[in-house]
Amino acid sequence: MKKKVISVLLTTVMSAALLAGCGSSEADAPAAETEETEEPAEEETAAEETEEAPAEEAAEETADVPACKDALAGVSLVVGTSGTYAPFSYFAEDGTTLQGYDVDFLNALQEVLGFEIEGGEIQDMDYGPLGTSLSQGQLDIGAAALCATDERKKSMNFTNVYYDAGIIVAVAEDNETITSVDDLTGGEYTVALQTGTIAYEYGVANLPEDCIQAYDSQALAYKAVEDGQADATIYDLPGTAYSIKTGEVHLKIVGDEFYTGQAPYALALSFNVCEKYPDIIDNFNDAIAYLSENGKLDEIKAKWCE
Repeated sequence: MKKKVISVLLTTVMSAALLAGCGSSEADAPAAETEETEEPAEEETAAEETEEAPAEEAAEETADVPACKDALAGVSLVVGTSGTYAPFSYFAEDGTTLQGYDVDFLNALQEVLGFEIEGGEIQDMDYGPLGTSLSQGQLDIGAAALCATDERKKSMNFTNVYYDAGIIVAVAEDNETITSVDDLTGGEYTVALQTGTIAYEYGVANLPEDCIQAYDSQALAYKAVEDGQADATIYDLPGTAYSIKTGEVHLKIVGDEFYTGQAPYALALSFNVCEKYPDIIDNFNDAIAYLSENGKLDEIKAKWCE
């Protein structure tokens, strides 16, 4: 009897063990199948991400390229300037290398539009011959801090403004009586002005005629004030500030910048080149807008005018 009971017990235990083992195997099998099924899905997702990444990078690179990129590739332009107006266009200490805001500006425009400068050099000349050369079509582009005046527009075209320069009053370093342009309107002080400039235009329109001393160059106007022959001079802020900063001129600026919006610097283009390339002004305007938006113009301004 005992043997039968033991036998029954052993059979029951073994059956339970076998059932437990089958249950464990059946539970594990679906889990294994699930893992095998999910692995390809992860691989597909990774592949999709890999394919999308270059596409996104390419889109970003394309977005940074302006529509005017290389619009003038293969075009050779005769470019002129006047290397007498620092910090926009003047000669380095070697006496032969042109440098300044306008030179860097032209380089930036070349990188965007892709044009070449005829002969690989910017031609240097005084402002008078520069204007004549543009009006006669001997130059294609003039880059010399040129103001887009109504008079000049009769003989040449202009791009949009790339720099808006106001004018200021400069006096001797020890002058404590003149503090702003308002002090000059009464005619008590003599004012040295360079003919043909926006400053001269302002002086003729706003100052008594008998207090104005006219000079052919701003260098002579500066010297007149330094030597005590005149009490003050009026001229563009960038040029005056730079000349004082470098020690070329021993004067000081008084009062605030004024007459802003009246000295808008733009590139001049001959009628001939505009006829030859009808879209050239739009090309340059688009490039100027791009250089303004991406901060390049601010970078050039900080380098030369601040």
